[in-house]
Amino acid sequence: MNTKYNYIIIGQGIAGTTLAHTLLSQGKAVLIIDEGIEHSTSAIAAGLYNPVVFKRLVKSWMADELVPFMDTFYSETEQLLNQHFYYKKQIVKLFADPTEKEFWLKKTDEEVGRYLSKTIDVHFFFFFIENPHGAAEVISAGNLDMGMFLKASRAYFLKRECLLPEKFDVGDLSIAENYVSYHNNDAEKVIFCEGYKTITNPFFNWLPFKLTKGELLTVQLRGKDAIPIDKVINKGVFILPVGNNTYKVGATYEWEDLTEQPTEKGKQELVEKLKKVIRVPFDILDHQAGIRPTVHDRRPLMGLHPDHPTLGIFNGMGTKGVMLAPYFANQFSLFLNKKIPLPEEVNCTRFIKGRLFDKGNQMIKKHPL
Repeated sequence: MNTKYNYIIIGQGIAGTTLAHTLLSQGKAVLIIDEGIEHSTSAIAAGLYNPVVFKRLVKSWMADELVPFMDTFYSETEQLLNQHFYYKKQIVKLFADPTEKEFWLKKTDEEVGRYLSKTIDVHFFFFFIENPHGAAEVISAGNLDMGMFLKASRAYFLKRECLLPEKFDVGDLSIAENYVSYHNNDAEKVIFCEGYKTITNPFFNWLPFKLTKGELLTVQLRGKDAIPIDKVINKGVFILPVGNNTYKVGATYEWEDLTEQPTEKGKQELVEKLKKVIRVPFDILDHQAGIRPTVHDRRPLMGLHPDHPTLGIFNGMGTKGVMLAPYFANQFSLFLNKKIPLPEEVNCTRFIKGRLFDKGNQMIKKHPL
């Protein structure tokens, strides 16, 4: 006899995990299929969240809605899992020159100012941090310990017997008019949360992903002046404290080499940028790389397949996944369970116009986006 679920979720990265928690909290029967967090790009991510876009010094998209929802979601999930993985930390922006400092002060009087400190610190760890032009803090920022969040969630899913720890084979998925079936497990819908691997998914490979590779170092500072810092530093790179005078440093952006292997080029880029910020020696403890599932228009992807309404997708969180995933997992749940329409700007159907599909789901006509 087949086991019946409301939803089968493929992938346990940031997208699949937040969606699973959301649906389970609403009483839905869920089965997650994932071979292990060591295969997830999310697991190595720094997990930073920042309500400000530094390049233009404006609010991040939907920050006012995303931040409070995120606070509630992760705080409640910490209680559920009895683990601590959500940290509120100020991000300290080191100014490159006096003009950048004046621009910051001007912006504190605008709408984005609710997230910007008006206090300029000219002595921020001056004995080992290069800070000739002062620094200021971003408010309502911090990080999610992604590895701990995914690991604790995985243990919880296994305990609830709603996780199948194996590699998913799309060739074994049977699609009927009103349900799907996979290895004796039936569900109303299957939701693909595969990150960048969606580009090989035969049902959703037409979506316009613009993948970017990111590399990350874990370093430990040496020397008597290397006093531990509990805030995130930003100047060319981010320097995220993770304890024991150890920091994650990142990240690079690469659009050509989309392998998951770290490179000497990426390491040297991060080392050179780090040396411009700190004046003490450091040891490199780890060097990792991952592929971000960024999208052509930098918005999440969710919704149902145009020809197969039993197939859904929840993906494309990109670099803002920590902030985006909880809010939009809830939005997707409202769409799936209460038929509340998705916002057009995140619905995957925004990319369907001008595309035709044959009965085998192969795109037979393309038009530019």
